[in-house]
Amino acid sequence: MTDATISFVTSSKGSKILITADADRNTDEYGKTKSSFAYGETAYFRVYAEHPDKVAVFTSDGVLTAMGIFSEDVTDETAVFLENATSDTDKPVAGVSSYEWLGNSLGEIIRKSTYSVQCATEPMPSQGLFGMAIVSYRTSYALFGITLPVKSRDSYPVLIYAEAVNG
Repeated sequence: MTDATISFVTSSKGSKILITADADRNTDEYGKTKSSFAYGETAYFRVYAEHPDKVAVFTSDGVLTAMGIFSEDVTDETAVFLENATSDTDKPVAGVSSYEWLGNSLGEIIRKSTYSVQCATEPMPSQGLFGMAIVSYRTSYALFGITLPVKSRDSYPVLIYAEAVNG
């Protein structure tokens, strides 16, 4: 059996980019998420960025296929407001859909920047004024597929590189 390992790297210059395997599309005939693929099968991955339509993606081997730009709702991400009114998010935020304070409320939560949200009240931990919230937000990503041709090696590494481009 051949073992192909796909690694993701992004440019350290410019905008932050996050690459993840697409668990929704990488499924077997039973609907379970696949973690390995046979040569000739397509593995799907998502590229999250502030402008996913302005991302260049390259591979060290195989055939890349751009599948388009998609949106999703990120639900139930924990935001911590301890030393300032801003909390980083895992993925780019297009807009906050909802939030629920877990205990202390620091007011309305809105999008601050591409990868952060902001609460209305500045936390003051020394006065007991800080909080955590469950935040849901809208994000978008570029979807790609990679298909590797048959190889004669038992182990085969593949590198996928992504960077933001102007345009």
